[in-house]
Amino acid sequence: MPSILFIYKNKNLADQFVKHFKLNGYSIHQFYDEELPYYKFSKLQQLENIFYRIFKRDTQHIHKIEQRNFISVTNKKLKKLEQKNLKFDFCFVIRGDLIPENVIRYARSISDKMVDYQLDGLSVSKKILDYDYLFDQIYVFDDKDVLDYPGYNLKSITNCFFEENTNVNKSIDFSYIGVNTENRFNILNNLYDILKDLDKNYVINFYLKQDEFHSKFSEKLIMINDSLNYKNCLEISNRTKVLIDLKRQEHNGLSLRFFEALNYKNKIITNNNSVLNYDFYHPDNIYITDYKNYEGLEEFLSKPYFMIDENIIIKYRFDNWIKNILYT
Repeated sequence: MPSILFIYKNKNLADQFVKHFKLNGYSIHQFYDEELPYYKFSKLQQLENIFYRIFKRDTQHIHKIEQRNFISVTNKKLKKLEQKNLKFDFCFVIRGDLIPENVIRYARSISDKMVDYQLDGLSVSKKILDYDYLFDQIYVFDDKDVLDYPGYNLKSITNCFFEENTNVNKSIDFSYIGVNTENRFNILNNLYDILKDLDKNYVINFYLKQDEFHSKFSEKLIMINDSLNYKNCLEISNRTKVLIDLKRQEHNGLSLRFFEALNYKNKIITNNNSVLNYDFYHPDNIYITDYKNYEGLEEFLSKPYFMIDENIIIKYRFDNWIKNILYT
C-alpha cells in the first residue's frame, strides 16, 4: 500500500482527496487534519485588529494576524509529525506556495518523491517557484504557465473529478457557487433575468458568499454568510442541469466544474474559451459567451446533453489522474 503525506491548507476540499486516496488503496497521513483555527482571534488580537482598522485605516491587517496564527498552528503540527519519525513513498502537496518553507523542507526529507499541484494560475501563486528545487515535479493546470516560466520543473495537468453517485433527480436548472465580487454579482444578476425571460419556470440557484468588501444584496441571488463545504457543492452540481462557470481573469485553466460536469453530465455556460482545446468539448454541452452576447443560448438549452465517450471521461477521473501525477 503506497504511503502518502498529504499537505493541503484547504481542508474543505482536502477531505474529498483523502476520501478517494483511501478508496484507491493509498495510506494517507493528512498534515492539516482538522479545520484550521487561525481565524479565531484572542481578545488581544481583536483589539489589535480594531486599532489598525479604525486608527490606521488598515483593513488588511486582519490577514497579517491570520497568517501569524496559521504559522503557529502549522509549527505545532510539524512538531507532532517530527515526533512520529515517519517515512513516506510520496508527499503530495496542493498549493505549496501557501505552505511555510520549513514544512516543505521536512516533508522532502521524509518522502521518496515530492510532488506539488497548483490548482490556481502562477499569476496568483508564483511563490511556488521558490520551492522548485524541493520538488521532483510541480504540476500546473494552466498550460501557459509552463511556457511563461521555462527553466522550472513544471508540467501541465488538468483538474480532475471524484467519482460519486450520479443517480439523482436533476431538480435545479442552473446553479453557481462562488465568493461574491462586484463582477460576479453583476453577471449573475443579468444572467438570471435573461434565463427567466426564456422560461419563467426555470429553477435558478446562484449562491454567492458575502464578505466585508462585497455585501450587496439581490433577491435573485442566494447570498450566504458561510461557504458551502465541497460535499454540499458536489450535491448541488449533481442535481443541476446547467452549471455556470465564471473564469478568473488571472488564468485560463479549467475549473473543477468542467470535470464535475463530465461525471454528473451537466451542461456548462462559461466565458473560458480555452475549453475549445479539450477532447471532451462539444457545442451541445458547453456554451461559450462573454456574458454580454447570448446569441444561440436558447437553442443550446433546447438540445439534449451529448454523451461523451467513456474513454475520454475516465482520463480525468481521480484514480487515473493521481497515477499520472505520482508515477510519471
